[in-house]
Amino acid sequence: DFDNDCHHPAPPPNSAAVEAGSYVWPVGAYTVPLAQGFYLAHTPYATGPAVLGPAPWTRYRRFRTPAPLADDTDYRLARLALLHPLAGPPAACAASPQTLTAWLHVSNACNLDCSYCYVRKSSARMSLETGRRAVAAVFRAAAERGFRQVKLKYAGGEATLHFDLIRRLHDEATVLAARAGIDLREVVLSNGVHMRPADADWFAERGVKLMISLDGVGDLHNQLRPLRNRPGFDTFAAVEHTVDRILRPRGIRPDISMTVTGINAHGAADVARWALLERGLPTGFSFYRPTPLSRGRAALALEEDALISGMITAYDAIEANLPTQPFIDGLLDRTAAEAHHHTCGVGQNYLVITHTGALAQCQMHLDAPVQADLDGDLLAAVAGGPLLNLPVAEKEGCRDCAFRHQCAGGCPLETFRATGRWDVRSPNCNLYTTLLPRVWRLEGLRLMKANGYLN
Repeated sequence: DFDNDCHHPAPPPNSAAVEAGSYVWPVGAYTVPLAQGFYLAHTPYATGPAVLGPAPWTRYRRFRTPAPLADDTDYRLARLALLHPLAGPPAACAASPQTLTAWLHVSNACNLDCSYCYVRKSSARMSLETGRRAVAAVFRAAAERGFRQVKLKYAGGEATLHFDLIRRLHDEATVLAARAGIDLREVVLSNGVHMRPADADWFAERGVKLMISLDGVGDLHNQLRPLRNRPGFDTFAAVEHTVDRILRPRGIRPDISMTVTGINAHGAADVARWALLERGLPTGFSFYRPTPLSRGRAALALEEDALISGMITAYDAIEANLPTQPFIDGLLDRTAAEAHHHTCGVGQNYLVITHTGALAQCQMHLDAPVQADLDGDLLAAVAGGPLLNLPVAEKEGCRDCAFRHQCAGGCPLETFRATGRWDVRSPNCNLYTTLLPRVWRLEGLRLMKANGYLN
């Protein structure tokens, strides 16, 4: 799975029994033909797009008008939430999330000078004492709220510049997880410019995940992610060396993350080919978001038609050489296949801890923590902060959208920046409604290929 930065609070799969009775297509049901008589079907309440062969598709069409469930296929369609009872739709995403995610900002320092970065660069970094307090506070919060899993995300700056701390905090978290009976997942966010073989050995031995930023292939990446104080340095070649010579020989498959801007949208297809198609690496595309540190860099701003064109070209490249491994959750900024109420986990299951041990709502708010320490109910403190992460049902323009439970109304910070309101749909709404059907179509074709129905 691609590891999205802002972990939305996805509930566990719905295991409720399907009751007998009359069922019908939900409002907002979406279908599209794929190939060889197969169709893709999706509803706002489903856990993801489903592929229906000719016979199930024929059964499914019966329910455009209410009809009773009559055979195993009908019941399976209902379990997939492609049908809902005539009495009313299911309560989408009713269960509580199971994973508490914590973003640990371990360092302000970085060896790159990316033009869109939101971190105020300095030599300041998290101390071991602060890190231990942070990890302990995360596990305390998880135990208090009944989470079954903790995910720690080590970020910066460049997190690997403080690798000794990461190793020590991993050891600390491993002990706390075992003691509490809580599962542990970890990911380190890196620019991938310099990875020592010994550090790669550690990733391979410990099973800690790695995410690497790649904003283009060749000079396009170099333009957006230059080495600090070293003009002309080929940062793309350095990343390629890290991936191909250091990581992959050790069986490490890093996530590859592209930040799509007005400068590099046309290069999304090259990133898809390089990462997903040629190397089989989980790949994700996130939209650039203006920050106080990137103001005045007008070239970075997203132009809707150019972004749509760039992403469609990337999707076409993927379709031309379709992988069989799952890839859907990374293909479109802040969206996910499974139904969810909130775009991200702020106020639900997401914590950000600064290098000083302060508590913030979002990594974009490192300079505006909601609490200077890690005492008390951390999730309550985050939920009470100024950033309002409203459920999609409370966002004007979203309530009746067929895609509402996949984008959940978009990033609340970006919406507020553009509109001054938290309770309206994203300024990127047209991007989502244009591109999500293409993403789902790709997933449908992938499922067909993985099950032997496409060459």
